[in-house]
Amino acid sequence: MSTIESKHSDSESQALLPIRSVSQITGVNPITLRAWERRYDLIRPTRTPAGHRLYSQQDIRTIQRIQELAESGMGFAQIALVLDQESQKPAPEARREPPPEPASTTAPPRSLLDRVIRAAMDLDPAELRAAEATALMWLTPEDYLRDVLIEALAQLEARTAWPDRDLGLVWLSEYVKGRADWVADAPGQSTSPVVVVDNLVPGRAFSAGALRLFAALHDDRLHVRLLPTGLSESQREQMVRRWDARAWVRLGTGDSPRPTARRAGAHVFWCDLPLLEPRSDGEVANFMQRWRQVVEDDIQLCREQVASALGRADTTQQPTRH
Repeated sequence: MSTIESKHSDSESQALLPIRSVSQITGVNPITLRAWERRYDLIRPTRTPAGHRLYSQQDIRTIQRIQELAESGMGFAQIALVLDQESQKPAPEARREPPPEPASTTAPPRSLLDRVIRAAMDLDPAELRAAEATALMWLTPEDYLRDVLIEALAQLEARTAWPDRDLGLVWLSEYVKGRADWVADAPGQSTSPVVVVDNLVPGRAFSAGALRLFAALHDDRLHVRLLPTGLSESQREQMVRRWDARAWVRLGTGDSPRPTARRAGAHVFWCDLPLLEPRSDGEVANFMQRWRQVVEDDIQLCREQVASALGRADTTQQPTRH
């Protein structure tokens, strides 16, 4: 079924909300909301003349109902049937309801993002797998990687401390790296040109910024491979040659020595992604804003350099998605 104009009452039409506001209220990110509409026809927001989505209070209640059903393990086909059945029931007597309260700075406790964050803090692989199983009912692997896993890692990096913080960050980073490799090698993905991303930050696993760089280059239709950490320089060169990489992106902190422009048959690029750390829990929101501004600018510069060296289309009009 195609998207149609919603037939909301005059009273509810005064409370139509844009997608970002609905995302804050429900804890469901905008990409997921669009997927529920386009792929599964579970919600039908009103469209403005310019094509922007607007959601009614009933739409928000439907989204919250979808969340409940998904959390119970129900697949999208079953959820569609349940929603259809529920829509056939006589409507209760109309009553004035207060608008939903805005969400806090974090998503509701049962949101996918929050589940991944909690799983990492608890070092709980079973919960992480359960969250992934739920997510992949609604999201593509690319969207889950970018909008849930990498975002969860970024939010955890922004926190000052919790028990086993360093271990939890490394553990989640390695998990996300594995899912990134899975996305890159999935059937139907680009097989060339190969771009290798190499983490040289001492004592650090791949950061959220580094993994966002992976996602950005993947969006540019490149076959991105992440080098294992802890390799010697000769082992790195061997893997770059074995993969027949055309570009080798090396992630440093600004203090690393800069080699020649070509090595192991690949163009070499250096990308310094700042490792910003908040000074207190009260700075987390400001930290995330600064992180996005600074790191995304560096990622865009790296994308442009790689595209130019490989003779690819310019990426200046393709900002990283978030």
